[in-house]
Amino acid sequence: MAAPEGTPADDRATRPEGSCDNGEKRLHGRFDSRGVDTVRNLKRSVPFVSILCLLLASCAAHAAVVPSGDAYRNTVTAAREALWKTIVSGAGNAATIAVMDGGRIVYSEGFGPADRATNRPVTADTRFNIGSTSKMFVAVATLLLADDGKLSVDDPVAKHLPEFVMKDPRYRDITVRMLFNHSSGLPGSTFEFGYALDAKPHATLLERLKDATLKHAPGAMGIYCNDGFTLAEMIVERLSGKKFTDFLAERVFGPLDMKNSGPSIGEWRGDVAAYYDAVGKKYPPEVVQVYGAGGLSSTAEDLCRFADSFAPGGKHILSDASVTEILKSQPTDFTPLLKGPAILDAFGWDDAQLTGYKKFGFQVLSKSGGTMFFSTNLALLPSKRMAVAVSISGHAAADAVTYAVMNALLKDRGLPFPEAPSVHKPAEPQPIPPELLAHAGFYANRDGGARTAFDTTKHTLNVHRLGAKDEPPVLTLVHNGGFFHDGAKGTRYYFVAKDGRTWLVIGDIPRFGADSQEYLKIEPATNPVTFAEDLNGTFWLRRDASPFVQVSDGLLTRSTTSAELPGYATFFGIVRIETPDFARIAATGSRDQTDIALVKKGSDVRLKAAGFTFSPVRSAGALAAGKTAVTIGADGENEWKRLDAGAILSFERPEKGRVVVLTWGEDDPKALFDSIVDSGDVYAPGGSFVFCAGKPGDAFGITAK
Repeated sequence: MAAPEGTPADDRATRPEGSCDNGEKRLHGRFDSRGVDTVRNLKRSVPFVSILCLLLASCAAHAAVVPSGDAYRNTVTAAREALWKTIVSGAGNAATIAVMDGGRIVYSEGFGPADRATNRPVTADTRFNIGSTSKMFVAVATLLLADDGKLSVDDPVAKHLPEFVMKDPRYRDITVRMLFNHSSGLPGSTFEFGYALDAKPHATLLERLKDATLKHAPGAMGIYCNDGFTLAEMIVERLSGKKFTDFLAERVFGPLDMKNSGPSIGEWRGDVAAYYDAVGKKYPPEVVQVYGAGGLSSTAEDLCRFADSFAPGGKHILSDASVTEILKSQPTDFTPLLKGPAILDAFGWDDAQLTGYKKFGFQVLSKSGGTMFFSTNLALLPSKRMAVAVSISGHAAADAVTYAVMNALLKDRGLPFPEAPSVHKPAEPQPIPPELLAHAGFYANRDGGARTAFDTTKHTLNVHRLGAKDEPPVLTLVHNGGFFHDGAKGTRYYFVAKDGRTWLVIGDIPRFGADSQEYLKIEPATNPVTFAEDLNGTFWLRRDASPFVQVSDGLLTRSTTSAELPGYATFFGIVRIETPDFARIAATGSRDQTDIALVKKGSDVRLKAAGFTFSPVRSAGALAAGKTAVTIGADGENEWKRLDAGAILSFERPEKGRVVVLTWGEDDPKALFDSIVDSGDVYAPGGSFVFCAGKPGDAFGITAK
């Protein structure tokens, strides 16, 4: 397809070459986007007007490819409106976008400074961490090996990784294909974001899986799972004999002219986008060591070149059969039970067919990616050789921007596109069929448990938080036309029963228009078992965290129980207590789950969950007034102190040691001080905790006054 008139004649052929000298909520399993900082927060400590002036003044310097004339007027307008709004609102620090049409980059632009301190602009060569968008690269790497005759996507994973074993014997049924449509049943995410190279993710994953059970039978359903892609990365290394990123450089980045793609920005010291928090603190570059699951960095232009390799007329590096494989739907056993299209039924993509475009005969595929500091989205319309890629430094979701720009691109090309949803009347309540009333009861997902009840007078399904009988429901769904509607969000829910189990499915997920299992019904324990440690509102302290772990909200965690549902607890998902020292995954949920186990450590105990080690809050001794010496023991465990009363704290620490002061906020832990970015004294209220991390023998001094 020829490019329309008015587009640039080249694809940045004259730009300087980039370089990469080496290859390359785990926190709660996140590779997705997080919440949004507000303008109010940004104003609090950084002169907002000054920042805004800085951003706007540098806009012109950021332009890489901006078309002249009206050929792409709507595309450019949509991109600028969305991304400047994101930055000015405080949700993003900086951003980059590229648009491809007919196989050529017709628009590319950077927004905001890549580094505020130097006013370094975002250019077409500025790298952003792309999080789970990296999954598409291990998908391609795997299919390249299939093209080489070294594997079949229906091979058992254990055939190529014999060291991969699990306590659950069903692991032998996991195939390579199941890694890519998230149907393996693996527990979830075994990795951590960091500030330095500090882990051996392959060995760690294999060790943790030895004692793990599956969330569900292999192939049963698609539940987002990062660890499957780490196993795929290991297969690529095993069969190619090369480091994963070296294989990508040779077989993907080089052939596709992706000169600014490689390891996460924390391993590459070139032109990278910085991350600043809501109060203007600049954080060190983010290191993500699970490359296949989410550890690559790239540019928007490079991502568009990658997407074009799947389009007719594009620069194909895969065989025709493998291109077909990566573009087609990959259904699970659960897919036929859904009343709408399924999310994750794809070979690495989040969606192999975005619903809004299907009615026009367009297949649009998308893959989002989020780390703790970055958000990325890549969308591809292969039949038109159109692609849009967006990366943002900050906590904004890139996918909403991507789809708005894709729609504007279609409009500019005179092609149909999904219109914004029109205002509609709320669903009129209709009587609930009697056979559905049996579905009332207890349900669970990765966030914990819920109680559902029907109101046959108002014709609603009400979802209640456990332990909140006297509180209004957290979700009131109106029955109409065989569905239970959430009028506020435009989603719909329905029940699916299979093999004696019942799921509450959410449909019309915003921006995807797809369906996914949300809750699994669980039965109250007949003879509930009590855990050997109190799990009701108990704080747990992380004891095996590296000094270089990126964020602090996984260091302090709270478990909960409910008298409504004895025999169950919530800690990294809901678990069913089977013995006083073991609790098993209780629900399939929507993302990561894990068994939990108590183990003895001398006269104390440790709790193992998701491969992490925790101790009960009593293991933190009270911090006395004056100076307290803290030394990391021979086992390297993190040391903790507790403040019973508010105090001003000051610290002495070794060069590579870490001190974090944490308190429990309204819903989550809050870091009051983190030596990664803070210095000086800090006031901590009573009930706060001091976390110290270092190597064995490291000495810390904490002064409280």
